[in-house]
Amino acid sequence: MAQGRAAAGAEAAADDGNAVRTLGVVGAGTMGLGIATVAARAGLEVVVLEPDAAARERAAAKLGSVRVAGEVAELAECGIVIEAAPEDLDLKRAIFAELAAVVAPDAILATNTSSLSVEALASTVPDPTRFVGLHFFNPVKAMELVEVVVGARTDDGVAARAEALARALGKTPIRVADGIGFLANRCARPYTTEGLRCAAALDLEPARVDLACRLVGFPMGPFELIDLVGADISLGVGESFFRQSFGEPRWRPHRTLVQQVASGRLGRKTGAGFYAYGDDAPGRAPDPEGGGPDLLTDAARLEELAGPEAVAVVRWITAQLVNEAAFALEEGIAAEPDIDLAMRLGYRWPVGPLEIGRRLGFTAVRHRLVGMREDYGEAYRPAPRLGDFS
Repeated sequence: MAQGRAAAGAEAAADDGNAVRTLGVVGAGTMGLGIATVAARAGLEVVVLEPDAAARERAAAKLGSVRVAGEVAELAECGIVIEAAPEDLDLKRAIFAELAAVVAPDAILATNTSSLSVEALASTVPDPTRFVGLHFFNPVKAMELVEVVVGARTDDGVAARAEALARALGKTPIRVADGIGFLANRCARPYTTEGLRCAAALDLEPARVDLACRLVGFPMGPFELIDLVGADISLGVGESFFRQSFGEPRWRPHRTLVQQVASGRLGRKTGAGFYAYGDDAPGRAPDPEGGGPDLLTDAARLEELAGPEAVAVVRWITAQLVNEAAFALEEGIAAEPDIDLAMRLGYRWPVGPLEIGRRLGFTAVRHRLVGMREDYGEAYRPAPRLGDFS
């Protein structure tokens, strides 16, 4: 179905005089190859820039008919160029300085960054009005969400063309403002952070926390997710959030994660994290039947399935999920309906955080946060916007 939508989108875009017919992608890593593959399947002409000769050969073998170039001049005819290089500000700025000197004046320059400021990257480009973020999610082939990140100087028409490209690739674009973590990654941050915090505060094993979260419909628990991503990566993102926010208490990395990284138990990639991995590792027992998002409001049933600690875990974590979404909405990061949509598409949550707030009652969530603030500090101060919901 996704390929059908992509083909239809590309066909419709072909009727638009401003449509992109040649797409440039900088970088032949996982994200760059994913974007190039999806674009080629949607019928666009694609040029991938990869300066490293060995990486270029590997990319050419994987991409087949897609042109893989070694010189930036070969992107001169591209209507949009998407940079998918490593998350290094200086590296990305250097790339965009080169691109701006080569592509046409009306070509769009886009970054796939997930953590760097779009506005900081746009400062390298002589005309920052044509600069935008196009944040794809991994794996690109499977994930429907694309965040169209608008900087302070991004032209509205440029953002609209970026959205049209995303739709042509069979994706769902959501326009978001430039900010720490943009939208989806920001709203997802409390899931792992609060999993760590509640486990420590309530003296719970990771498996108990993870079970509670899976039972209400999340694809995996916070500790499982950290192991999948890598504890070092998770800590790096947390430290970046904390640093960029000048010490926002909500985003302070938890000591458990710091200790995990120091121990070298980084997760699946090292064979051990919060769980053991490998042929001899014990498998996880099947979850009790009857789980799903209805358990968000059925404490008795959740307790019956997994014990009273499961109710405490869900109440703890969901309170901060709702709170962070309210902060994002208050700061104008995205429109209210898009917040829930982003979390369903980008992280495959059963329902979005604002919908969770509606189900639990925003007043009840706010009261819970007030109590948590008294017990655990300023990380739990309620977002002012919580008081605006009925």
